[in-house]
Amino acid sequence: MQQQGKPKFLKFHQGSVRGVAFSPRDRYLFCSGAYDGKVNLYSALRMELLMCYQITTMTLARNVNAVRFTSDGSRILATTTARRLAVVDVERGEQLLAYDNCAFSGRDRTGLAADPVCPNMAVSVAVNGKGLTLLDLRMPLPLDFVYDLHGSVIRDLAFMHPSWPWARGQPSTLLTAGSDGTCKVSTIDGRILHNFQAGHNNLTTVCPTPEPFNHSADDGFYSVIMSGGDMVSAYVPDSGIQEHLKENKDMPIWKLRYTSNGSQLYSVCDGGVVRRYRRYPDHHEYLGEVYRHKADIQDLDISPYDECIL
Repeated sequence: MQQQGKPKFLKFHQGSVRGVAFSPRDRYLFCSGAYDGKVNLYSALRMELLMCYQITTMTLARNVNAVRFTSDGSRILATTTARRLAVVDVERGEQLLAYDNCAFSGRDRTGLAADPVCPNMAVSVAVNGKGLTLLDLRMPLPLDFVYDLHGSVIRDLAFMHPSWPWARGQPSTLLTAGSDGTCKVSTIDGRILHNFQAGHNNLTTVCPTPEPFNHSADDGFYSVIMSGGDMVSAYVPDSGIQEHLKENKDMPIWKLRYTSNGSQLYSVCDGGVVRRYRRYPDHHEYLGEVYRHKADIQDLDISPYDECIL
């Protein structure tokens, strides 16, 4: 990835791709979900399709709007605009479970997260878009529903490292971003621990720094929560919004991702532009465009060893 080689294209979908994800356990394994109702599994090493699984039938809306691997890499989670969440076995390519009426049916990429510690726990944006659906993948029905966590549609969610100040002592902590610019930290059962305003509207993505929490730049890199929408903003606990990145101009940001050690930040936006930033102890430096695509880019992921951008 540091060499920024020539991009390669895998054209195995018949509809717009809405979600991509690398496996947390396999160095080169990744998946994609699209508006053809399919989840595809690939090898980045050989640049080939390994498996194609049809999530939805012809009688359902055939659109996948988010994909994620479980933390052990054994299953792929896929949500659809038919409000269904499907669980696919990576080895066999078979659907293990399907949860109905538990996922948001918006046309754009929706929020979906797998617990980084427990491979059987996952969270999706609820049917009304403002709450959460909790899933124990060992059970045939959703574990619980959190209603109206936000006053607007939740566009992205992520599990937080337990070292963050609000997460200490909690079994699992979620970070959610609402389209009205509000970010909230909550327990998985919906108890709000902290909230803040990102300083701009139309939030679509939220991204905490990946390393254990550090509260001071004097001790190295301070930890931040990056949020993207009309622009990119950096939130520091106890200090507030410390930085705005506006290189996207009037093109909405769709996804933000840090490399595994948090040293670089990548963003994608409308207009198909991938941008890169270097992270310093107290700010981010814009390094320029990595790639420009003909169409809009809705999702982004980085391989576990920072070798490939997807």
